[in-house]
This record gives sequence, C-alpha cells and structure tokens, in this order.
Amino acid sequence: MRRFLIGWILIVLLLPFAAAWIYSEWSEKNQQIEQESSQLQIDVQTVSGVQRMGTSDFLIGAIAGQIPAEFEVETLKAQAVMARSCLYEQAGDRYYISASDTGMTWCSETERKKMWGTSYKENNDRIRQAVRETDGQILYSEGGQMILPAWFYIGNGKTRSAKEAWGEETSWFQSVESSWDTESPEYETTTEMTKRQLIRQMKRYDPAFDCPAETLASNCEITAVDSAGYVTEIQIGNRLMSGEDFRYALELPSACFKIAFESNQVQIRVYGRGHGVGFDQYGANRQAKLRTVIAILSDRGESRGIGLLCLLLL
Repeated sequence: MRRFLIGWILIVLLLPFAAAWIYSEWSEKNQQIEQESSQLQIDVQTVSGVQRMGTSDFLIGAIAGQIPAEFEVETLKAQAVMARSCLYEQAGDRYYISASDTGMTWCSETERKKMWGTSYKENNDRIRQAVRETDGQILYSEGGQMILPAWFYIGNGKTRSAKEAWGEETSWFQSVESSWDTESPEYETTTEMTKRQLIRQMKRYDPAFDCPAETLASNCEITAVDSAGYVTEIQIGNRLMSGEDFRYALELPSACFKIAFESNQVQIRVYGRGHGVGFDQYGANRQAKLRTVIAILSDRGESRGIGLLCLLLL
C-alpha cells in the first residue's frame, strides 16, 4: 500500500513536467509545420546519406554559417530574406534542388553545436525566429525580377558597385557609405610573410607565375582600384591579375589592401572582410542596434536626448 501511494505521489508531482515537455515537443514540431509555406525541398548530403528537408530547416543551417548568430534579430531577419531569395532564385521552377546547387553551405546540427557550444540553443532559436518571422519573403527588383543577393561581413567604409567589382551593371548593387565598418575590431588586419613565402603561395594558385625574390618588390604594383578603394588590378611578376584573384591566392580577408616591402619581408594591410558588394552585415547590425536603442527610449517616453544619442552612436 505504501509503495502504491508513493507511486501515485510521484506521478502527481511529475505530471506537470511531463505535460510541459510533451507540449514543448508538440509545439516545436507544429511550429515548424506552420511556418513551412514553401513546397520547395532541398536534398542535403549528410554523413548518413542524402537528407531531404524543407526550406525552413535548410535556411536555419545555411544562415548559421553566413552571419554571426549573436547579431541583432533584425539583422538576422534581413540575412534570412536574402538567403531565401538566393535559394528560390537558384531553384527556379523546380520543387526539388540539391544543396550543392544553391550556392550555400548547410551546417548540420552537429556542426552548429560544435561551433556555438553552450550557446547552441540560444543561437539556433534566434536564427529559427528570423526564418519564421520572414517566412515567404523574398527580394524583387522594381521590374519584378527576382534578385540574386550578395552579402559580406565587413566593408572598408563603403560598399562596392557590381559594375566596378564584377564588370556587370546591377541597379541594386551600388556603392554607398558604411562608416560603421571602421569601428569594428576586425576592420583592419595585417598579413606578414617573406618574399619566398609569397612566391610559393602565388605558384600554388597559379603554376605559371614567375618572379625571382630579388626583384619581387620592383615587380609588384597595384595598377587600379575602384571608387570604394578595393584593388581591381595588380601587376606582380609575370602576371597582371585582379585584386580578388590576388586576395584568394594569399588568402586575404578582402581585396582592399596595401603592400609594403622591407628587406626580405612583405607586409600586407587589409581593410574589411569579404568582397564588399551588397549587404554589409556589420554596418547593418550597427544600424539595427541603433534602432533598438531608440525604440527602447521611445517606449519609456524618453524622447529628449534621442537626437544627441543618434549623433553619438553614428
């Protein structure tokens, strides 16, 4: 009898927790179903084989590798809209598409847990929220054309136009100011190496490259930059190459750089991270933070001083 009573007491005590857990599981699954408004399915290659998933699950894994998860939710939502636009534009009229055809890398749950550690749930929930709250939203041009978006992490203080960066005129990729970038601790980086190390990396990228270490300094010249300050052409050794190719050859953060030679050493100062075209994630996040502060002050009725605060933050 005593064991029977103890059993009932435990059931009564644990029932609310069990109910809460069951509801949580049910709610999360149904929430994913409710937010899945697209019929598009994506085939992702995983360690256990090909996994077919809906757009929301795919976007969560894709966005995880595209932008810092600790950024403002509004910034994450903007990234979600662009990632979805990229996905739909690549899919066209198809109902099924391979992840390799999307142009985006998908991070599995295991990879996200390894990347975020103890912040996994918080970060995953933030990205899930961004995907859910922008469900179905994609980008179109004024003429009704679906846009293939572009984004980068940090600029050099200005974004680039597609015409100057890629040689193609695109109305929605124009050069604009983004002064917030210069305040990032990752805005400027310095890469140092010997002349021989630089030559080895160049030959690894282009086997036909040739230049003796003794004449490298005199045979290296930046010959063209665009209006945003990114290198578009550089003469080095026997090669005339684009700034982007030089960047990839030396694994530099961006194509906005300056080169200095001293004795046997080469110093390359680099500004910004990424190609500089399209959505400036860091600059957008600074603006999102500013709007959040203004919204909080407005809700509190603290309208005085907002103008001064804006000037200070900008």
